[in-house]
Amino acid sequence: MAVGWAICFWPARLLHGQTGVSWMTLAASCCLVPGWVCVFLCRLAIFRNDLLAMVLQTLLRLGFVGSVALFVVLQRPEIGVSKFYGWLIGFYLLALMTETVLNGPPRGVPR
Repeated sequence: MAVGWAICFWPARLLHGQTGVSWMTLAASCCLVPGWVCVFLCRLAIFRNDLLAMVLQTLLRLGFVGSVALFVVLQRPEIGVSKFYGWLIGFYLLALMTETVLNGPPRGVPR
């Protein structure tokens, strides 16, 4: 995620200056926090059923990111795709990919 943020720093700065970097950083943080929680839950292995674990992690991830997006829509309706929502989608996909790599295959499936 840090590498993704570093790669996106200059495009965000060129598009919208320091404000663009701030919104891009918020988008990255919004995707990083539920990602940490999901990886932590996966490492705990508290769920017997892999499907239940996947559904709960997806709901956590989508719920957190969706709540932040809704909050931004309600508080700052002038913020557009290039300032926040595009970064949010990109970092969401990056976080999802990172979590998939970190969590590895389901139990019982050889690598």
